[in-house]
Amino acid sequence: MQTVVVEPFGDVWSVRVNDTEPQLFTRGREAESAAKKIAETLAAAGDHVELHLYLRDGQLAARFVCLPPISEEDGPLLVGGSLLARPAQKRGADVPA
Repeated sequence: MQTVVVEPFGDVWSVRVNDTEPQLFTRGREAESAAKKIAETLAAAGDHVELHLYLRDGQLAARFVCLPPISEEDGPLLVGGSLLARPAQKRGADVPA
C-alpha cells in the first residue's frame, strides 16, 4: 500500500508519497488536489493508496483510501473524508504516516 501525505512544511504545504522528496505548494487546496490526483494515478496502476491530510497545527483533518478500478471501464475509487468531527489526532506513533 502506498501512502500520500499532505502536511505543512514551513510556510508552504508538502505532498509526499511514502518517503520520497515532497512536492511543495503555496496553498493547501493546491496540495490537496495534487495529492488526490497522485492517489488516483497510483490506484489506476493497481496500488491501494491511503491519503492523509494534516492541518497546520498537526491535527489529522481527513483520511481517504483510494482503491484500484475493478474493471477497465471503471476508474479508481476514493473513499473517506473529514475527521474533524472526531477527537483531535495529532501526528505521532499512533497515527500512521
